[in-house]
Amino acid sequence: MVSLNCCRWRKGKEDAVIDMKGKEAPKPAKAPRTYILHSESKIRNRWDLLMFLTVVFVGINVPLRIGFDVLEWKMWLPFDITTDILFIIDIFICIRTTFELDGEIVKDPVAIRKNYIRGWFILDILSIIPMEIALVAMEHYHPYVRANRLFRIVRLTYYFAQWEKVTSLKPSMIRIFKSTFVILALAHFIGCGFFLVILIEQEEAVKDFTGTTAILERSLGSQYIRSFYWAFVTLTGYNNTNPATQLETMFSILVTMIGISLFASIIGTVGSLITHLDSSALYFRQKMDGINDYMKYKRIPQELQNEVRNYYNYLWASGKGLDKNKVL
Repeated sequence: MVSLNCCRWRKGKEDAVIDMKGKEAPKPAKAPRTYILHSESKIRNRWDLLMFLTVVFVGINVPLRIGFDVLEWKMWLPFDITTDILFIIDIFICIRTTFELDGEIVKDPVAIRKNYIRGWFILDILSIIPMEIALVAMEHYHPYVRANRLFRIVRLTYYFAQWEKVTSLKPSMIRIFKSTFVILALAHFIGCGFFLVILIEQEEAVKDFTGTTAILERSLGSQYIRSFYWAFVTLTGYNNTNPATQLETMFSILVTMIGISLFASIIGTVGSLITHLDSSALYFRQKMDGINDYMKYKRIPQELQNEVRNYYNYLWASGKGLDKNKVL
């Protein structure tokens, strides 16, 4: 059936609707393009690496400046501005990054925004609140105004999870790296807290607690090394310092409890990881144990047992391995 009001004609590759008066009907509006970034794309992985390094820098820089009362701010101003800009950009990137739900990649912009708002959004916003505005009402600068940037440290769990998805390294290697990273990070935080206690105590922080004399008169590098050493040995339980005041005692108890909990879990984890570091070697040892038990159960002569073991050791050394369907 042909319409009496209009006719359709071909113009290049587009269709235009013309009414009987020769006027072109308006074209339907195009939907705005939405840029979505895949969570495992190369661009996103490189950005995650940049943000990981940025968060690590903030985790080192901010506690150091707070704990050691570093009042110099002009030197750190370019770094502070750069990290804040990167944090803001990261929020917009996260709003446009896909996520996985029940094994499927979700690309719907509305669903992505809702997922991000329910997840990391609050911590990300808290980490970029310009607390420096409080300096307007103060007569001097203090580095604790940047303490809210430390909320971003929680993001490290996400970066490690993404790294495990895209890297070819064995999960056991990543776990060992994560465990080492956690120990060093805790020692850094506790070391900064240790010197903050000394600054609060001042003259009351005697040698029995600090482990050295005139620590307040030393250079920043010397103070940090001593504080990091105290934190590390206290975490491992080998510290023999004697706290004198209530604050020193409470801080020492807290660090000892953290150390006990940390190493009770990490030592067992690292031991298990080292055992399972080479899965193929573990498989070979398990099968050899089964072969040895089988030969003992059948009372096979010792010489024949040695020949069987030598044969399977040859298969392993030559790279042929063991066929799990033929062993035993």
